[in-house]
Amino acid sequence: MNTQRYQLRLSGLPEPTGQIKATSLCRILDALLQTGERATRLIVTGQSSGRGRKPKWLRASANFTVTGLNSGSTILEIEAPRFRETAYGELSQQELWHDKPSLDDTSLDMAARAIEEATSAESPGDHFDADVLKAILKFNSASGTPGIRYELIPQGSTGSGFVLDEHVCTQVSERLRSIPPPRSFIVTGRLDEIKCGGGRFRLLLGRNDQLLGKLHPDLLDTEVLRPLWGKPTTVEGLVHFKANGHARWIEARRMSGRAEGDGVFEVSPSGKAGESLGPVTAQRKRNVRSTDPMILVGAWPGDEPIDELLAQLD
Repeated sequence: MNTQRYQLRLSGLPEPTGQIKATSLCRILDALLQTGERATRLIVTGQSSGRGRKPKWLRASANFTVTGLNSGSTILEIEAPRFRETAYGELSQQELWHDKPSLDDTSLDMAARAIEEATSAESPGDHFDADVLKAILKFNSASGTPGIRYELIPQGSTGSGFVLDEHVCTQVSERLRSIPPPRSFIVTGRLDEIKCGGGRFRLLLGRNDQLLGKLHPDLLDTEVLRPLWGKPTTVEGLVHFKANGHARWIEARRMSGRAEGDGVFEVSPSGKAGESLGPVTAQRKRNVRSTDPMILVGAWPGDEPIDELLAQLD
């Protein structure tokens, strides 16, 4: 198998060099596994977690192997499979999500990039979301001893590494608190792409902006959207944000052809404090009440009427 080798060096353990308690080892490896798995899933699918059984390609990508335990602090020798071995089909067909990783990357590279980006106050948050940051913070208590330093070092000319200690975890905690919570929006644009796998789609907003989206799991499949392809479309849903307040994706609850007056919603949602959810006009309210243009693509108990949502946006 085509793999990338790493060393995970642990400093500050209470045991002699080259030794580690089994319980600490399990928790540390679990933190590394979850960070790599969630960061990989995020960059490939747009979400770091999901319902149901994990995809086979994801389980294979995160299934790294510990090949040795050495002294000189305590060093774990690790081999991780490259994506060309585990996720070739998923990445070669991936069309909608940004920052597609290289086929030579591994899940541990995705973990390293998430940690690196999380410690930069200026980073947009492409490689992490709240669940990825929560996985990173598991390292802080994994050993049961404060002050542990973790250093992932790729062996050879490829691969990404990281340094993680209490100071870095403090920065990660700050980034976690800074991520805006999801908020309800109405957005309109041209439905530019539809991808059957996972119910993904893309809206073009104006000339230079776009919004990626996914159908809510309880909705019907993407075949319902075929008549809207290439046409002006209005989406009602929950927008998830990056750490910089920019929209990451929208979880669509309803979609329809654009109605009269919907042009005011052709702006990218923002999660920054103090910014509104977007303009809502009296004309739009009249359109909704008189013609109810939103096509229901699926619903569940407690689904609020569009009138109530619009009232909240005022």
